[in-house]
Amino acid sequence: MKGKVLIAEDYEDWRDLLSGLLRRDGHEVTATATLDEAREYVDRTKDLDLAIVDIRLVETDENNEDGMHLLAYIKKKQMFTRVIMITGHGTMETQRKAFRKFQAFDFFRKEQFDSEDFRKGFREAIEQSILDRQAWKEKNYMAGRKFEMWQRNNKG
Repeated sequence: MKGKVLIAEDYEDWRDLLSGLLRRDGHEVTATATLDEAREYVDRTKDLDLAIVDIRLVETDENNEDGMHLLAYIKKKQMFTRVIMITGHGTMETQRKAFRKFQAFDFFRKEQFDSEDFRKGFREAIEQSILDRQAWKEKNYMAGRKFEMWQRNNKG
């Protein structure tokens, strides 16, 4: 399945690497460098399947967790979007926070981008997002049809 992907990464080299990897796999990719750019994209985009988000979008600030803020923002705005968090400096505490507090789909170190585990992770995330969105749309369509039938049968 081909998906719509957002990459939020402040280093251009990493953005280019990820963009190329995902585009070669056939996905529609948008890459942003800042929290604000990423939020603007999330606000104007429908049916975003996957966001790959660097935990620290400003590497010069060691306490920066803009990526975690973006993860929370995406979870509020895009119900079916899966988020994979990436880092060059991640700790176990950061991983736990990403999973427990913000329900990240997965977590990878940047050195893993060229691994089969990473490829499998982003493919599963996109597939799950697309399937969940389709199931939700079908469920709502069927609920609407049942209501229409009920209205027709109860006129009177």
